[in-house]
Amino acid sequence: MLIPPDLARALHTLASSAGAGDFVPLSICAAVLARRLSRPGAARRVQVVQGALEAVAPDPDAPVDLAGSFRTALRRAARGRGAAPPDAATRRGIDVTIVVAKDNRCLYGESMTSAADAPTAECWARSFLRLLTRMVSDPDAPMAAHPLVDGTERDRILRGLNAYGTPEVRHTTMTAPFEEQVELTPDAVALVDLVEGGGTTLTYRELNERANRLAHFLIGQGAGPGRRVGICMRRGVHQVVAVYAAVKTGAAYVPLEAELPDSRLAYMLQDVAPGQVLTDPDCRGRVPDGAWRTVDVESGQRSWEAFPAGDPAVDGGGLLNILYTSGTTGRPKGVAYPTAGALAHLSWMQSRYPFGPGDHALFKTSPGFDVSIWELFWPLYHGACLVICPPGEHRDPRRLAGLVEDHRVSTIFLPPTVMAPFLEKVSADRAGALRWAMCGGEPVTPRVRDMFYATLPTARLVNCYGPTEAGNVTDMVLPDEPGVPVVPLGRPAANFRITLLDENLDLMPVGMPGEAYIGGDVGLAHAYWRAPGRTAERFVADPYGPPGSRVYRTGDLCRYRDDGVLEHLGRIDRQIKIRGLRVEPGEIESVLAAHPSVADCAVVAHGEPVRLLAFVVPAGPVGVDDLDVDAIGEHAAGILADHMRPERIVPVPRIPATVNGKVDKDALLAARRAPAGGEREIVPPADDVEAALVGIYGRVLATWPVSVLDTFAELGGHSLLAFELLDACLARLHVRPGVSDLLGGSVRDVAASIRAARSGTAGPGGGASDG
Repeated sequence: MLIPPDLARALHTLASSAGAGDFVPLSICAAVLARRLSRPGAARRVQVVQGALEAVAPDPDAPVDLAGSFRTALRRAARGRGAAPPDAATRRGIDVTIVVAKDNRCLYGESMTSAADAPTAECWARSFLRLLTRMVSDPDAPMAAHPLVDGTERDRILRGLNAYGTPEVRHTTMTAPFEEQVELTPDAVALVDLVEGGGTTLTYRELNERANRLAHFLIGQGAGPGRRVGICMRRGVHQVVAVYAAVKTGAAYVPLEAELPDSRLAYMLQDVAPGQVLTDPDCRGRVPDGAWRTVDVESGQRSWEAFPAGDPAVDGGGLLNILYTSGTTGRPKGVAYPTAGALAHLSWMQSRYPFGPGDHALFKTSPGFDVSIWELFWPLYHGACLVICPPGEHRDPRRLAGLVEDHRVSTIFLPPTVMAPFLEKVSADRAGALRWAMCGGEPVTPRVRDMFYATLPTARLVNCYGPTEAGNVTDMVLPDEPGVPVVPLGRPAANFRITLLDENLDLMPVGMPGEAYIGGDVGLAHAYWRAPGRTAERFVADPYGPPGSRVYRTGDLCRYRDDGVLEHLGRIDRQIKIRGLRVEPGEIESVLAAHPSVADCAVVAHGEPVRLLAFVVPAGPVGVDDLDVDAIGEHAAGILADHMRPERIVPVPRIPATVNGKVDKDALLAARRAPAGGEREIVPPADDVEAALVGIYGRVLATWPVSVLDTFAELGGHSLLAFELLDACLARLHVRPGVSDLLGGSVRDVAASIRAARSGTAGPGGGASDG
């Protein structure tokens, strides 16, 4: 990259007048650049090389007076405060090198990280040259005031990479597209419920009429626009009817998970103040008494059977739902999401991954998560059939694979932590109808991508990104590129803008990390329910949009590639302090994941003072017991500062997930947490059944030693591993224990249920079954 002669002369003049050498201004610019980009995934150290001279910019955590001017910085450097040449230890931490030719005529950038690529290096060089130009042209301005983006790149970012188009939303209610499809295919099968009688079906007409009658009943009870309807039900036909009925009233539906603790359910109900709560016999006991009317949808059908079967005439365009997510304050926060945003999003998805008559989809996600909007509405807008996964079985990878195979499912959504065990169970020959597998909720790893295409070569894996506050904002059909270390997010959807900004809301150059801010006319949530302070913190004025427009601050660190594709680099809000030094677990995970023996990993902070544990999944044929953790530790020590190195690297067969697909940190720590009373007692097995179970628990849960008094949860078990352990019991002992026995009992209790099953003395509904 050429350096303009005028710039070189002006830089020399400034340096001479300040009493500094030509090299000092370059190292100061490197310090400013590194300081402004001091975010996880950004460069931690920047080196400048000019001829035979070299220097390293100060650490981003060291004080840098960005409020001062460039001229002042030059004078201070001339008095002996310039950066010193690096020693061998310092050079090891360098992420980016800016090389300036000896004659000062050109420069280029070198990225020293494992994610190095030409566009990134060019970006650094381009930004460095731009910063030099701005500082020389106005040497008395505060250094922090100099932008890293010029007018040309600003226009490219805001218009070229964010080619936003206001979506056309033809419908005003969430069920209008479904009602149109009812007119087209009234007798086509809309729902297959595997819970009720092993295969209950509803046609489009039957589903619509049931939902209409319940909706008219609810309207008579006061439901309507501006109101809320709670739904606390198990997954099944009645739950689908309840959601459609609530939406048909114009009210916002509020999912209430029956498995939530009493205090959390009570808080959500008091916060959202629904007029009605729809429930069923299984969940009725979880709904406390209150100002709302409780309606048993399953048992109380006679109350509304005589109501009209026609579509209610209700004004739409308000809130679709209020979905509660975890909050940093310790209380959940309700995301109030609009109907128009959901309609625009589903229209976009249909244009890219179309459903049609004859297709099948799987309803398995809790209505409390935004992905359920796809599963509940999108297929039924276009004549497809929705197969309802029985409650609890959405956590069983073998069962999910069987449903996809047996019902010729064409599109499915799974988070990465569920996708991997699903791929271990599914058969490419039997899952030939699968066209699209949506994957999101957390980063898709190269291992998941490679495993997917090795298992299902005729299907396509789609990486989806977007928070509950906005829905899905990017997507990309991932190419089959075995071994490529980066899994991109894709480009913004047509109805969204994504800008990457620094802490001052300045645009970040293409190729450099910044926090993702999401904008759109109809795609953003309205607010956090009854939480104006939280709303103001996360939904801020769009600094680059028209007056009155907003953007959502995601907390995700991303970068734009030169071709306009986004890459996810981690989170900015997992930051912790160790010995007063800043640590981002995502950075440590990136380093560990770069080791060829590591397929997946998670870094967890624990204890007081804070310490780091790294849990790593072996790659390829290497087993948990054979993983060379010392080699991985040496790899990390060669890249990470000592305060960022995990105190222990723990091999595990997989990273456990919570019910919504996120990394289950508690489960990871549970198996390694010492009991309060000191060393726990290890009770040995009393017979062959207990001995076999001890071995199975140890292997599946990757923990040792195992006492026969230990429970599944105490050993770090979670929902996905539960089904693997049950299968292992069936293979080894020819008996599959009951799920309740496994989750609630000790190893000894499970052994007793297996003996009872073998002897035929298990009680009604018994705790185990023969294989």
